[in-house]
Amino acid sequence: MAFLREGEKLILQDPAKSDYFGKGTIYLTDSRFVFEAMTGGMLSKKAEVKIDQSMDTIQSVQAPDGKTLMIQFAGSVEPTKIHTGAAAKWEAAIKSALAVRGKT
Repeated sequence: MAFLREGEKLILQDPAKSDYFGKGTIYLTDSRFVFEAMTGGMLSKKAEVKIDQSMDTIQSVQAPDGKTLMIQFAGSVEPTKIHTGAAAKWEAAIKSALAVRGKT
């Protein structure tokens, strides 16, 4: 995980899908939410970070159906939708990380 910064700790990771970016992996660190998408053709697939948001930019998070994670980032008009089979787990983890940071 080349995107991890020095001293940053990985809290959670799962496969996911974005309507806009396609299939990839979501990561929650102690300071950021990251979506890394797989880009390129069959022979040239590579991971590319498409969403990299500080925890401080998260205004709200919901998992309304248990499969879709909806995160409202500061400056975004609409919530970002990420499809994952573990959306409720992600909602709880993000809310917990925000509480630890003193942002509830």
